[in-house]
Amino acid sequence: MKTIFFTFFLLFSTIILSQKTEKYSGILTLENGTPIMFEMEFIQDKGIVNGFSITGKGTIDETKSDISGIYNRNTKTYKLKETQVLETNSEADINTFCYIHMEIKEVGKLSLKRYEGAFTGYFINGKECANGKIVLMETEKLEKKIAKVNKKINNKIKKEKKKKKKETIKHEEKKEEIILTTQILKDGDDMIINCKSDKITIYIWDANKEDGDKINLTINGSEILKNFTTKRKRKKVKYKLKEGENTIEIRATNLGSNPPNTSRIEIVDIKTKYPIITQLELGKSAIIKILR
Repeated sequence: MKTIFFTFFLLFSTIILSQKTEKYSGILTLENGTPIMFEMEFIQDKGIVNGFSITGKGTIDETKSDISGIYNRNTKTYKLKETQVLETNSEADINTFCYIHMEIKEVGKLSLKRYEGAFTGYFINGKECANGKIVLMETEKLEKKIAKVNKKINNKIKKEKKKKKKETIKHEEKKEEIILTTQILKDGDDMIINCKSDKITIYIWDANKEDGDKINLTINGSEILKNFTTKRKRKKVKYKLKEGENTIEIRATNLGSNPPNTSRIEIVDIKTKYPIITQLELGKSAIIKILR
């Protein structure tokens, strides 16, 4: 009995350790030298990374974003992308948000260990909106190192302007791409999702300032949510799919105080996330077809 319990304890401990939450803080430095505070908290499991980032913490534009990506154990490199806004203090239009794509690599040892690399920002339409350098380290070590890190960032920026961009490392271990671009659906638009699972989870919320937007959510002709007011807190809906085609309809039942009716929707199938934004006029709808 003791042997069985000890074996189970080791297995359980291994699982917990393999999914340890990692917290990093640091600075994004734009090409013009402007620094922006940046934090990340995520879980890395078998090379797959999921978590969130916080940009501009403590400012009027503080924004929390979903972050996903991959980790290459051989090169100790993370490739991460902000995929969608989870919540924000900013009143700016959601289409003007700049989503960070980064590649960072472990450098240094012991107390000097940190992650450094480059980032590029993209609007939701794919157009580039920013680029620069990023330095991250364990949160508790940041305060002691921030002055030295800032100096090092500035020196590297000057040097990088005189150099050509490095070529992407070839023959890197291939991993399944699970990061999808946010889709914007307007009046009468539709999209198709090929689903491997028979169950999905749907999250619905308002990532901007709550303005009283209301929607109806209908799946396969059944009204799941009626005149539902979207809020910052995410509404979770689980649904078992039927074989073949499944139809999800989102219809605007009012426009709130800041038209159009805008909702953030995320459909999760196993480990794949499908981030969606609906921008609808009163009485109009968008359709999502799920095939399995």
